[in-house]
Amino acid sequence: AVVSTQSTGGKMAKLRKLNLVNNSIKELPQEMSALAALEDLNMSHNKLTEIPETVYSMSAICSLILSNNQISKVEPSKLIGLSSLVCLDLENNNIGRLPPELSLIPNLRTLLVMGNSFKIPRADVLARGSTEVIAWLKNKVPL
Repeated sequence: AVVSTQSTGGKMAKLRKLNLVNNSIKELPQEMSALAALEDLNMSHNKLTEIPETVYSMSAICSLILSNNQISKVEPSKLIGLSSLVCLDLENNNIGRLPPELSLIPNLRTLLVMGNSFKIPRADVLARGSTEVIAWLKNKVPL
């Protein structure tokens, strides 16, 4: 399924929260980048294989929940531009490698990544919580 905003005529520009849970969504249309005020986006339990490009232009986004999809890789260089992002939930996807550069997202405080296929960091690091995971990743960023 694809989400469409064509019939909204700009009425969604001030939307702050959007819940698209469990809708078999595979992608987001480019028009959704017009959601300049969007702070919370929940797209868990869909069929995403990557973080939608449209998300990277949502500059007000604080909470991005993408758990229980089929996301296989994360591009931190694009996420770093989301300076308002505080919470990133990528639990239960197919992420094979957790890039250390995720720790460079400026205001990230909560990073949920359990239930993916990567082996590093180990489960004991993940079990200690977001602060420990972000610190662990920060120590792995190449200089």
